This record gives sequence, C-alpha cells and structure tokens, in this order.
Amino acid sequence: MKISKQVGFVLAFLFLAGIVCAQEKLKPYKFKTALVEYVYSGNTTGTQTVYYAENGWNQCEVTQTVTKTFGQKDEKNEVKLSLGLDIYQWTPGAKTGTQMRNTVLEELMKDPNFDPKQFAKELMEQLGFEKKGNETLDGRDCEVWKGLGSTIWIWNELAIKTEVKILGQKTVWTATKIEFDVPVPAEKLKVPSDVKFQFVDISNPMGSMNNATGREESQDTTSGNAEPEIKNLKDLKGLLKKMKNN
Repeated sequence: MKISKQVGFVLAFLFLAGIVCAQEKLKPYKFKTALVEYVYSGNTTGTQTVYYAENGWNQCEVTQTVTKTFGQKDEKNEVKLSLGLDIYQWTPGAKTGTQMRNTVLEELMKDPNFDPKQFAKELMEQLGFEKKGNETLDGRDCEVWKGLGSTIWIWNELAIKTEVKILGQKTVWTATKIEFDVPVPAEKLKVPSDVKFQFVDISNPMGSMNNATGREESQDTTSGNAEPEIKNLKDLKGLLKKMKNN
C-alpha cells in the first residue's frame, strides 16, 4: 500500500490526535484527568510523560528521547500541547515552534453520520491493523492490535505498551505509571507566551513548511497524483477505500 507524504500525514494525525475525542457528547476517555509516564527501550531510549485534562480533550506530552539508527543519533526534546483541535509543538528553551489545527477532524465532526469510535476502529483496520485478541499486562486486560510492524496493547482506551519493528530496528515504549483523576499542573496546559508559533496547515503540511522556509511548493499536475481534498466523512471514507484497493 503506497501512501503519499500528505495523505500519510493526515491519517497519522487523525489516529495519533485521538479521533474519539470528536463531539461534545462523546468524550475521549472516561476519566477526567490522568498522568501517564512511559519509558522507551531498544533503538530509542528515554521517557515521555502525558498529562490529560477535560477527559483527554486537552493533553500535554513531554518527550525526551534518543534514537540510534544505522550509526546515526537523533535526540528529541519536545513538548506537544493539544487544546481541543489546536496543537502546539516546541522545544523547551527555543523561541519558535509550530501550531496546527486538526481541520480534517473539525470537518468530520460536522457530519451527522460520524461515529468517532466506530471510525477509529475502521481507520486502524484500513491502515493495516488487526485486533488479535486480549492479553494481560500488569494485571490489566488489554486489547492487542497488530499491523505495520507494530503491536499496540490498549487498556481503558490508552496505549499502555507499543512495540515497533522496522528494518531490523526495534523500539518499545511502556507505561510505567498510570494515575487517574489527579491534579494536572496549570502550567502544563498553557501556551508559552515567549515562543513564536508558525502555523502549519494540516491539509497541506508540506506547503506550509515550504512557506515557512521561503520555498515554493512544486505541484505535479501531469502525473495524476494530485492529493485528494478531504472535507467530510464521505471524502475520507472514499480515500480509505481507494487505498485498500490499491
């Protein structure tokens, strides 16, 4: 299955941003607040702490990792703050960052036939994931999903363990601490005033990044590989069906 950069970006964003947190009457999680700490092992080592508020509608991820691949080392020190449909990302101490708005999900929410939880399941299946049953991890009964060289253990709608194997490289991140209904520090849910954010259009991320760097975006109008425009549930379902048949 061949996925272009833009389409892959959109689908990954929908999946990772939590498609279940779509409508006012449907909350992403049953708990109001939570704190989850992860430890990375394998080719990537480090930690990640995730703070959840407003039943997961607001989230803050603090990530510090080092990835070693084929002799190369990549260090990641990043904060990602999700406030509803708006996402801010920056490096602590830096003066610039990026801002995105999940306009695709925003449009899907307007569709009266949109069932976010069912769609999340369909999306995972279309991306190549399959539910393989249940396993118990640390006394927790988890759903096990496998696909794309990855295995995900899900408990209470949280991914408490993820294992990724690609080209002989393996990374595992595991939740070592999970606390529900705990206070979330107010500063974790604030957009820093001393950081200048560059807006990235999720519907055209490459174009936005090119504009930010002063480069022009090239478009292939002759190959027939123009990116499809996704404005509603019908458009996205049509794209998924096309990908599945390719």
